[in-house]
Amino acid sequence: MRDLKENTRVFPADKINNNAKIVSIIIVSFNSRKFLKNCIDSIIKFPPDLSGNEFEIIVIDNNSSDGSPELVEKNYLKYDFVKLIKNDSNKGFSYANNIAIKGSNSKYFLLLNSDTEVYENSINGLVEFFEDSYKKGLNIGIAGPKIINSDGSIQLSCRRFPSFLNAAVYTILASIKPDNRFSRKYKLADADRNMPFEVDWVSGSAMMIASESLKITGIFDENYFMYVEDVDLCYRMWRKGFKVYYYPLVKVLHHVGGSGENNTVLSQVRMQKSVLYFYIKTYKKTWKIILIPLVFPVLGFRILMTYLKNINKKSK
Repeated sequence: MRDLKENTRVFPADKINNNAKIVSIIIVSFNSRKFLKNCIDSIIKFPPDLSGNEFEIIVIDNNSSDGSPELVEKNYLKYDFVKLIKNDSNKGFSYANNIAIKGSNSKYFLLLNSDTEVYENSINGLVEFFEDSYKKGLNIGIAGPKIINSDGSIQLSCRRFPSFLNAAVYTILASIKPDNRFSRKYKLADADRNMPFEVDWVSGSAMMIASESLKITGIFDENYFMYVEDVDLCYRMWRKGFKVYYYPLVKVLHHVGGSGENNTVLSQVRMQKSVLYFYIKTYKKTWKIILIPLVFPVLGFRILMTYLKNINKKSK
């Protein structure tokens, strides 16, 4: 699915107005107080190597009930570079990120899940990658770091765009035989993760976006409550001639499941609804739209398997 380019624009490294910041670090929070604290603390411990007025941390809280916004108010608003936006309802991940993006004037946006933690040079390394790439004429819109799981393993956080066939086989076999060749191909499991390389999409749990590219592609599609919004944005990046890169020379820790919905079945339902929406949106003007009815049983199977696994866990 890489025949997507419509045009090409390369933004020079000095394309930033005088009042803009270099980086806005955007964290969407929903009932993840403990993880949110660790996330913000890690940024304060390993901040970008910029002056205080050149970066900011924006926490957007989606009406948490666990004291997350109070945590930020009490402990972090004393820093001039920390901002808190409190939503009066949870309208989803895309909506919350868009609030911060539309309200900021930065050259780069670093999106971090509230259950992530940065390391030394995580932020600087991504900025430098973009800056160096522009000097080389590379037209990068999005880059994702190497993501490390809580157990120290590498998360397969960069993947291919899912074709109908691969998605169907992956969805079915992933619940039965996770390490199958379709899953490995889709997840780029055999790729060399020691050097940067082009990918179809990277995980929105930790991704840096060039703001100039968003002026061409548009921001997140708010029809995605959560899940697949990162795939959609990366797809639109490629469509408009921007590259998406996996940049493993910096890393971010991700405690998977620490942010978001605790109900695994509800999460799976939301995931499959987002997948279905992506396919309809992507293929509605092509002949492939006739295949959409075949997707329903596949997505339903994934939800069923999640439900059965949840029942099995509760019975133990």
